[in-house]
Amino acid sequence: MNRIQKISSYLLLMFGVLLIAVPLLSIIQWIFISTKISDVSGVINFFGTFEKTIQTPEGYVNLSNVSWTPMLQLLGFSADIIGLLPLLISLFVLRVIFKNYQKREIFSVRNAILYQKLGALFLLDALLIKSLSQTLMVLAVTFTSPPGHRYLTISFWPPQLTSLFYGILVIIVSWVMLEASKLHDEQKFTI
Repeated sequence: MNRIQKISSYLLLMFGVLLIAVPLLSIIQWIFISTKISDVSGVINFFGTFEKTIQTPEGYVNLSNVSWTPMLQLLGFSADIIGLLPLLISLFVLRVIFKNYQKREIFSVRNAILYQKLGALFLLDALLIKSLSQTLMVLAVTFTSPPGHRYLTISFWPPQLTSLFYGILVIIVSWVMLEASKLHDEQKFTI
């Protein structure tokens, strides 16, 4: 049991760092979005790590090649943050789960419900969030294109099937945990 508590402490720290680092890296990326590798020759590919490409109906577009207005940059950043929301929310949920593990609450109804929420978050990500994020990003990228080359696309991509599968899997595991917690509670009160 001490091992679970020790690992939970490490994971809580890691989740806390990720909750700060992920949005911060996204902000830094969007601050330097117009900076190309060739613009910064003295720096060892620092800004190249923040270059990002997305797929539009006309092919792949490097975001550093787009002429960004402040409003479009805000739209692109918003699309990125919307895409990151399921990850950030799941980190919060995982923090609560591992705090419960630290308190030696492994098979509890509370954890099972948290796992259900995590599974629902995967499903929401697969069915809505990724499509919305991609749609807003394509709109931000193609908005400055000439008429006839601006796109508003809504699609369901095969990688979203992975999130859909994981969502269903986590919901099934949460159901099993809920049943296990009921058995655990029954055994606790059995003399």
